[in-house]
Amino acid sequence: MAEYAHPELLVDTEWLAQHLDDPTVRVVDCDSPAVYSRAHIPGSLNLSHPLLPEPQHYLKDPDDPLHVLPPDKFARVMGELGIGDDTLVVAYDDYKGRYATRLWWALALYGHANVKVLNGGWSEWLAEGRPVTNAAVEYPQATFTPASAPEQLATCDYLLGCVGNPDAVILDVRSDEEWTGEDDRDNERSGHIPGAVHLEWEHFVDERHLFKPADELQAMLAAAGVKPEAEVITH
Repeated sequence: MAEYAHPELLVDTEWLAQHLDDPTVRVVDCDSPAVYSRAHIPGSLNLSHPLLPEPQHYLKDPDDPLHVLPPDKFARVMGELGIGDDTLVVAYDDYKGRYATRLWWALALYGHANVKVLNGGWSEWLAEGRPVTNAAVEYPQATFTPASAPEQLATCDYLLGCVGNPDAVILDVRSDEEWTGEDDRDNERSGHIPGAVHLEWEHFVDERHLFKPADELQAMLAAAGVKPEAEVITH
């Protein structure tokens, strides 16, 4: 992990293999219930709950589907999955980390810093021939106490204030087609925020779904127009 600026945000497959039976760890499969039911890492629970609308791994509010679950609903979902205040969460998926990092961000948003992403995810675990199962698991209900971490979230008003600000960079990580407006994803409008720079999120991982090393990421971001001294707001 020495090649990363913040290796504490990740675990590798060997670390996870050695901690599958650790009662303080909850491994969370962030793929769909159908994918989870076919095969998953032993002991992992699926990120699914009756309160969550499809697709569940986005953790959206059923009463306000544009936004993530509010604190009370998020606490209920986490607690009923068996994730508590003292739980170390390890998230993974089979989609280059897209859903696992979503869970990481949502937990961080509500003050739970004890969360890591499995580097390489399901793809790396499977490629190494590590054990898999299709047996579902349930864990005892826990108490999850949400806290406020406003630095993890930019509101629309905040983002508007960053447009044209030389000390801020708006980084659009959507697909190339969304950036150009070719794909509107059924939104009323298409295109991108004025002044934003673009680098599709898939470029941050390699062909093995491992996060690229810090020096490669820094060069890639600099080429896209992300200044290291600027505040970066992603979307």
